[in-house]
Amino acid sequence: MAGFRYTLRQWRGRVGLPVEAMVCLALARLACLVMPFRLALRLVGLQPVPQSAERMGPLGPLDPRIPAVAGMITRMAERVPFRAVCLQQSFAAALMLRRRGLPVDVHLGVRRENGVFAAHAWSLSDGHPVTGVPEAGTYQTVAILRAGWSHQPLL
Repeated sequence: MAGFRYTLRQWRGRVGLPVEAMVCLALARLACLVMPFRLALRLVGLQPVPQSAERMGPLGPLDPRIPAVAGMITRMAERVPFRAVCLQQSFAAALMLRRRGLPVDVHLGVRRENGVFAAHAWSLSDGHPVTGVPEAGTYQTVAILRAGWSHQPLL
């Protein structure tokens, strides 16, 4: 709890961002726990797209809201009273970026190591890393989920 209070003090004047990140992480966790995956995708506003639709490299200049959202999700994922795994972090990023009218792609990947399968999720906005990207290099993408085609802002 002390870490959470420190984060709020650090972001004085922008308290909305850590609170939004915490709420989005909680919603993403709840969706992953109690909903079928297809329904969770609808809640978050993601749709599967063909892998041929993958964006290669940054498509535009870095919007300053992207690193702000990425950093806050990373910080709050360490401080929430539950374990926020990569899929939940990617879903939370999708919710927050969609709310700002920014594009977001969530990648789902797998790898096989010593006969054991592992899965990972990471998110990109206009080709810029948001969540889970450093670990993504060893995973083979099996699905790309995009936040709609029009990228209209929520709310």
